[in-house]
Amino acid sequence: MSVFFIFFLSIPFLQSLLFSSKQKGSIEVDKIIKADFIKSDKKMVLLFFGYVGCVDVCTPFLTDFSTFYDSKEFAVIKDDVDILFVNLTPEIAEFQADLFAKYFNEKFKGIYLSKKELFSIDRNFSMFFSQSLSDKSELNHTDYLYLIKNTKQRLLLKNLYSIHPLEKEKLINDIISLKIEE
Repeated sequence: MSVFFIFFLSIPFLQSLLFSSKQKGSIEVDKIIKADFIKSDKKMVLLFFGYVGCVDVCTPFLTDFSTFYDSKEFAVIKDDVDILFVNLTPEIAEFQADLFAKYFNEKFKGIYLSKKELFSIDRNFSMFFSQSLSDKSELNHTDYLYLIKNTKQRLLLKNLYSIHPLEKEKLINDIISLKIEE
C-alpha cells in the first residue's frame, strides 16, 4: 500500500523533471477542453490550480505572478488575458477562492468548484491532486500554469508551463503568437 502512495506522490516530481529537461518549461497540448467554470470574455486565460491557504506552492507563485502581471513586459498582453485561480478544496466557503486570488492581485479571479465538479477536471487538464499524507489540512497538487485560448465556439488548451521556474518570456511570446494567429 505504501508503494502505491509513494508512486502517486512522485508523479508531480517526475512531471517537473520532464518539463525542465526536455520541454524548456512548457508542453504544447492543443486540446479542446470542456470547462464550464471558465467564464471569460478575454482571448486568453491563464489558469492555475491550487487551494486557499496553500503556503508552499500557491502563495509564492501567486505573489511572484502578481509582480510579473503588473510589469511592463506583461503590459503588452494584459488586456487580452484573464488570470484564474481554481480552488481544489470544496470544504471552504464559495467566496473564499475569489478573496484568496484577489489578495495577490485585484485583477485575479478565484473560482470555487464543488466536489462533483472537481472529479471531472483532473483528466481534462492532465493534473493530479490528493490530500497530503503528512498533513490532512494540505493537498499535494501539480503546479502548472495552463494557457487556454478562448474563442466563442470553444476552449483550446494550448500549453502547460512549469512554474519552477516560470519561463516568463516564453509565456509572453506564446500569447503574442496566439494573438497573431487570429
